[in-house]
Amino acid sequence: MTDQQFMQFALQLAETGKNQTSPNPLVGCVITKGEDIIGFGAHLKAGDAHAEVNALKIAGDKAKGANVYVTLEPCNHIGQTGACVDALITAQVAHVFVATLDPNPLVAGKGARRLEEAGIAVSVGLCETEAKALNAPFFHFISQHQPYVTLKQAISLDGKITASEGEQTFITGKKVKEDVHLARSQHDAILVGTNTVCIDDPSLTNRLSITKKQPVRVIIDRFGKIKANATVFTDHAAPTWLFTTAPRDLPNVRVFVLDNCSLGNILRRLADEGIMTLYVEAGCGIADAFLQQGFVQKMITYVAPKLLGDSALPMVTSALPRPFTFDEVTRIGEDIKITMTLK
Repeated sequence: MTDQQFMQFALQLAETGKNQTSPNPLVGCVITKGEDIIGFGAHLKAGDAHAEVNALKIAGDKAKGANVYVTLEPCNHIGQTGACVDALITAQVAHVFVATLDPNPLVAGKGARRLEEAGIAVSVGLCETEAKALNAPFFHFISQHQPYVTLKQAISLDGKITASEGEQTFITGKKVKEDVHLARSQHDAILVGTNTVCIDDPSLTNRLSITKKQPVRVIIDRFGKIKANATVFTDHAAPTWLFTTAPRDLPNVRVFVLDNCSLGNILRRLADEGIMTLYVEAGCGIADAFLQQGFVQKMITYVAPKLLGDSALPMVTSALPRPFTFDEVTRIGEDIKITMTLK
């Protein structure tokens, strides 16, 4: 096997921790001697051992003089776990191949330097594009101090989201509903606005996917229009955070009172709370605001084979100055799923 193939295997291992490591990155590690793999591991859950440590446990004493392939720069600081560079130095490995440096200021090249200072060869950049794509939410979270935002919408063929303003309309089929619940389980939080809660009274929970993970429900209700008996406030099925401009007494709801409930302020506060991935299921108004202010990194649009006509509400009301690029278009039940990322 080549160096690139070993790193590709490390990237595959990193994927096994998907949706479990937030707000930490996905990391995989492979340890080799010659053509033989003597150790491998991944970071599987936030707070658990890192990929390098798991791989070194398997390699044992054989790690001395070995090559190490890791998808992200080994950490040089002690957090919930020990520093990975210390474990690699103690194991006396010979060469560490790093796919990409860690943008976290606590690491940011320091891990690679520590290894070199200890006499270990370091090569950076092998499969770098794939490694950065794997951890796009983490890189965005660290560099922007905001969650990585995915905007989800279900629309008709003529680009409408509801038959008429203020009316709940079911556009897509059962398979889309299942896919949406799976997506909810893959994000740290879901965000909606006042109108969505007042009109639909949604649960905003994951009830259909195999995993039982429940994201935090984030509600923007600047002026306190949502009634206290709304399902998201009373069912206690998942954590609920309310962003508003005036205090409210809502049992089991975490209320964030901000003088300015702008999206920027809300996103920064969510980042402070460790929310790395945010799934926005809001209607036209909030979708427009997220897009126009440049806060959307990814879009998932479900298109149903039906027409709602001129009186229906459109998915957006203003043009977006920056284009998206199509990543994937798939058939899902009777509907179509389009996945896009911002260029």
